[in-house]
Amino acid sequence: MKKQKITIIRTAVGSPPVAGLIKELKASGLRVVGVDCDPLAVGFYLCDRHYVVPKGNDPSFIREFLKICDIEKPKAIISGPEEEILTFAKNKKIFASRGILVLVPDYETAEICADKIATYNFFLKENIPTPEIFRKGGKIKFPVIAKPRRGRGSANVFKAENKNELKFYLKKDKNLIIQEFIEGVEYTVDVFADLDGNHLSIIPRVRIQTESGVSMKGKTVYDREIINFCRQISQKLKLIGPSCMQCIKGKRGLRFIEINTRFGGGSILSLKADPTIIINLIKIIKGEKPIKSRGFKRGLTMLRYYSEVYNNI
Repeated sequence: MKKQKITIIRTAVGSPPVAGLIKELKASGLRVVGVDCDPLAVGFYLCDRHYVVPKGNDPSFIREFLKICDIEKPKAIISGPEEEILTFAKNKKIFASRGILVLVPDYETAEICADKIATYNFFLKENIPTPEIFRKGGKIKFPVIAKPRRGRGSANVFKAENKNELKFYLKKDKNLIIQEFIEGVEYTVDVFADLDGNHLSIIPRVRIQTESGVSMKGKTVYDREIINFCRQISQKLKLIGPSCMQCIKGKRGLRFIEINTRFGGGSILSLKADPTIIINLIKIIKGEKPIKSRGFKRGLTMLRYYSEVYNNI
């Protein structure tokens, strides 16, 4: 008798970078069900089955999602955007009562990571180096970055060289926060942790080239300082499953920018550099004890290209 595959649900499959993760999950023997609020999500045509759902902050999101779970009987859910992560974090017990593991941290942690002011305050409290956030109307040292308090990628992120430019951007959105501009090498660090927040894998990668906030060219690097800070962040926040942290290293040293409680757009590079991430993902879903990674392939370079999917819709 053929052994039945474990089903997982992957949300937010509309972004092209998600394709690599879906392929890796399926290659590992998992059955992947994709969900997205966009009926033309490209990842739909790579998954075993797919469904359109409301946005993560819609009042009907959980109700509609549970209907899908009743049909597909997943063992786990891997989430994407912050609004979904926050909603799942609030409702983890509902899914746990059905035997479904939601790989997101507790709500308090999810809220800290989704709110850039809360993240900044966390960094200060834990003595983790981070760019200064300036008060509006106070003394501001230019250039600065103006960006949404909540949000992801590079959407509505602006560099202001002087007071007039900043005033222009704040007219467009008065709720933008004003952050010290840090020049240097950009890193994203992929972290995978067990259900107690203990890190299993930590892989820094240089963002050589990005488009719309997504890494198009990257390379894994070993940096002990970055790894030690990420270990501290993971343990203090009790991160669960996948997360990615962004930092910049320049002449003035290292500065951490943000924490995302999900797989990043370029995390496929880390999955290739450290195969234990997928192995441990499956072990955790099965309720088995994960294994500690012995490291990752250093200097592994990823070059991305566009590909197409055709379907008679």
